[in-house]
Amino acid sequence: MLRNTIVRRPTNLLDDFFNDEFFLPSLPSQNHIDVYQEDKNYIVEVDLPGYKKEEISVKYDQDLLTVSAEHNEEKKEDNKRYVYRSRSCSSFTRQIRFNNIDAKAIDANFCEGVLKVTLPIHNGNDEAKQIEVK
Repeated sequence: MLRNTIVRRPTNLLDDFFNDEFFLPSLPSQNHIDVYQEDKNYIVEVDLPGYKKEEISVKYDQDLLTVSAEHNEEKKEDNKRYVYRSRSCSSFTRQIRFNNIDAKAIDANFCEGVLKVTLPIHNGNDEAKQIEVK
């Protein structure tokens, strides 16, 4: 007869405290992205909640659109003695290949947590371009 035995390690107050759900890292949220064609443009919409416009980079080079964002946050309160301290850091990068884009006319707008990139369809050679996020 087999018997299932649960082996428990000795409990430590600090181990129990930090293994609580409150301190476990949350799963990264999925940044939703939509790509569609509208008239003579491709439109890319990316959900980037919590990011600021200055933290977002959009670049188009050799038929490759790269959207990236990075956010770092550290709260300091010097009057406390910490047992546990957390910092927040998140980043996002997505690359999508497009053909026949007029790189000079690419436009990017960030409003209410959604980045919208408009890529005009064009036939011809394109150059690398860093796109200003408005």
